[in-house]
Amino acid sequence: MFNPCPKPEKKKKRFDYDIKKVKKEFKEKGITRCEICNTELWLSFAHRHKRDWYKGKGELINDFNQILLLCVPLCHTALEKDSKLTEQIFNKLRGEE
Repeated sequence: MFNPCPKPEKKKKRFDYDIKKVKKEFKEKGITRCEICNTELWLSFAHRHKRDWYKGKGELINDFNQILLLCVPLCHTALEKDSKLTEQIFNKLRGEE
């Protein structure tokens, strides 16, 4: 059946995550290795909370205290799987929220 008025596309919800700003801040602070195991390989940013938590919280997703630079195969994966470990590591490296 022909529909002359197609349904509007659903907009994907986006976060105001500014990766360039975050990279620059970490580089300025001299953080260029995994903050847990000190490796230089396969690095990625890990957030204190799951992404849904940051909805409506503006720039908090870019806040230094909400982000760690971690290696993907070991540290980032371990924190992703264990919320208690995530809280312990963030409290140790960035302080309590």
